[in-house]
Amino acid sequence: MAVSTKTRNLAFKQLGAYIRQNEMRPSRVREAVLEQICQLQQPFTAEQLVQGCETQQISVATVYNTLNLLVLAQILCATSRQRGKASTEYEIVVGKSARVQVICTKCGRVTDIRDRLVEQIVKERKYSNFVMRHYSLFIYGECKVCRSHKRKEK
Repeated sequence: MAVSTKTRNLAFKQLGAYIRQNEMRPSRVREAVLEQICQLQQPFTAEQLVQGCETQQISVATVYNTLNLLVLAQILCATSRQRGKASTEYEIVVGKSARVQVICTKCGRVTDIRDRLVEQIVKERKYSNFVMRHYSLFIYGECKVCRSHKRKEK
């Protein structure tokens, strides 16, 4: 499912602010890549984005450079996945302040969870010379289904 209009607008606003803050030149190509990202099912891989950008004749290098920029601008979050082979998935996180996910290393199933204790600990934690804006916590392991398949195989 594509992202909401509100999330899309926040992403473009944050990209513009990041570009101004870092004294970079605005780029229609970056905006085209971000627009394509907003149309993709979330989360997505770089390969899916490259395929989506082929019709606009955007180079692979530009896609990867823009992904890196959007991660630095805190518009995207990059997550390492293990679905047979290691890969990275991206997801728009602009407008979100907290995120906790459990990820099965066998089947790749990702589940968003709400853990009030973790949220409380992270919010109360103070870091010297650092102001936290948001956080992501990824917990890797095996889901119930994969563990039961493992037991049946033995």
